[in-house]
Amino acid sequence: MTNNAIPPELEFADDGDDMRQRDRRLNRTRLVAWIVIGALILTGGGATVLALIFG
Repeated sequence: MTNNAIPPELEFADDGDDMRQRDRRLNRTRLVAWIVIGALILTGGGATVLALIFG
């Protein structure tokens, strides 16, 4: 598995539909990441997260 966040079929998207699909995927990934961070903070894992962020 590669470390590339964009799937190969969308990496060099040149038409509008592929660009919209890539943008939706990236927005969904960001949304899920923020939800996970918020859930960790609210449920007590926040001390660990904050310690990692702020040292």
